[in-house]
Amino acid sequence: MVYTCHWGLVGAGDISELFLQDLLAVPATRGVTDVAHKPVAVAARSLDRAKTFIATHVPDLKDSIKAYGSYAEIVADSTIDVIYIGTTQSTHYEVARLALRAGKNVLCEKPFTINSKQAEHLAFVAKEKNVFLMEAVWTRFFPLAIEFEKLIHEDMVIGPIRRVSTDFSVYCPADPSFRLYNLEAGGGALLDLGLYALMWMFLTCYKHPDNHRSNPDVVKAVSLKSPRNVDETTAITTLWSKPKILCMSTCSLMMDSPSECDVIIPIHGSRPEKIIINVRGEEDIRDGRKVNDRYPIQDCVLSMQIMDEVRRQNDFKFPDALDFVEDY
Repeated sequence: MVYTCHWGLVGAGDISELFLQDLLAVPATRGVTDVAHKPVAVAARSLDRAKTFIATHVPDLKDSIKAYGSYAEIVADSTIDVIYIGTTQSTHYEVARLALRAGKNVLCEKPFTINSKQAEHLAFVAKEKNVFLMEAVWTRFFPLAIEFEKLIHEDMVIGPIRRVSTDFSVYCPADPSFRLYNLEAGGGALLDLGLYALMWMFLTCYKHPDNHRSNPDVVKAVSLKSPRNVDETTAITTLWSKPKILCMSTCSLMMDSPSECDVIIPIHGSRPEKIIINVRGEEDIRDGRKVNDRYPIQDCVLSMQIMDEVRRQNDFKFPDALDFVEDY
């Protein structure tokens, strides 16, 4: 029997369009035959914007996908199983609270929130409402990422790990109208790009068998700020005493990452050119799980805590309205 998951998309920007196209991909192309995904509604700040999004990107389905002009309307739709949040990061906390309190499962784009207290609050509400909650960091689920963990932790193809370097940088012209240079929009390299650099740190250091999911013993960071006070370049050093690893994670808006080293695995002699794995994944919502085993919400909270500490050390402050956390 095929389980059909019904989705409501919040946000009508580019990232929501990409996510919608992924939803419409035939699951069998990924080796999945017992799950189907069906978009049933889209919400934007205005009804016209939601209608235009549907008509532009899925014209053949415009009569079967509902358009909503407010977020309150879409979370009240009883036909929706999961709410996907593809709005800008400055609104994630607000929209996720709304959806969770309506009893909806939630998949929220990265960065999950502005700070760790907001992430902790959302995790609390999800547990209280007994619903699923996860940050949409798709890279963690790539077959290559899964194989990467196996190679370094189970097969130990490079032996003991002692030093790790991770980076994710994308050159962006310093345009004050661009969201990454807008402090009020939660801009800067750390939240938008640093999350990926920290992801590889998590897979290598945090998930090391000797670490037992312990927090890093030391977090030190330095940032270079733009005239508009967002971080343009940030370097984060973490020390992990149990597996005895020193990690340097960097992100920047001032340069691109070298194309050949999104992930560096220094294997003596030669390295694999291609990895092909067929992974049959589990389906959390169908199977009644409220937390994903590969990326539990606690990992997301820890990532936000590390970024909070980076901001604290570098006096990098967002406006109070963005850093707000509701009492709970």
